[in-house]
Amino acid sequence: MKQRIMTAIIFGIVYLGCLFIHPVPFSILVTAFAVIAFYELLAMKGVKSTEFHSIVGFIFVASLVLKPLWDNYIVSVSALKMLVILLIFLFASIVFTKNRITFDDIAYLFLSAFYIGFSFSLLTTARFHELWLVLFIQIIMWVTDSGAYFVGRAIGKRKLASHISPNKTIEGSIGAVVVALIVAMILYMLVPSQTIHSFGGLLFITLIVSIFGQLGDLAESAIKRHYDIKDSGKILPGHGGIFDRFDSLLFVLPILYVFHFLG
Repeated sequence: MKQRIMTAIIFGIVYLGCLFIHPVPFSILVTAFAVIAFYELLAMKGVKSTEFHSIVGFIFVASLVLKPLWDNYIVSVSALKMLVILLIFLFASIVFTKNRITFDDIAYLFLSAFYIGFSFSLLTTARFHELWLVLFIQIIMWVTDSGAYFVGRAIGKRKLASHISPNKTIEGSIGAVVVALIVAMILYMLVPSQTIHSFGGLLFITLIVSIFGQLGDLAESAIKRHYDIKDSGKILPGHGGIFDRFDSLLFVLPILYVFHFLG
């Protein structure tokens, strides 16, 4: 527990420090996270990170996450064109490796690269638009995790998804949403937002972050169970890997994008 707390403190200081300083250092930090998370996903399936198609995936992930930086300071790049280029290179790798790399391999890599790259790029984009929104989403995510843990330990009895994560309870999940709503209302009264213009909008975005954040956590747990691993990595002592720490956020950000809160 001591190691877990120390890791959380150090990680929090670095993450929040870059978040507050400026969008550029934050974008660089998030790009590093994205590359590590992509590496962890490759490792889950036993894909070598030194393979040609893996290297192409790394370049794509980093480029996509840094896209907001390019758009603001260098030149605007189409995310769709980047996606098409990735797909072409991956299909070409089947030919050049004489079928040593299969369609299943590139399908897994393509989905992983797109999911990691696109989701993290939304985080960097949001930082360029509004610091408070990124901080709000992150706080609600942290509050949801803590609320689920403490409420679940206190009154949790009914299992939420025992086949995936046996320690999570329905009571903990509901309690997490309630705690998230309370904290969101307090933040809304203290700090004005350029994106959230109404109380109804506040409730909507909070429910999305809290409910779908928990779903994202369960989805990542299901992936790890499929590949029979406990953690996605070991880079964060006591917490696992980067994918473990950002699983909920990666799931939520695309949904917020669909509802025009991000992008």
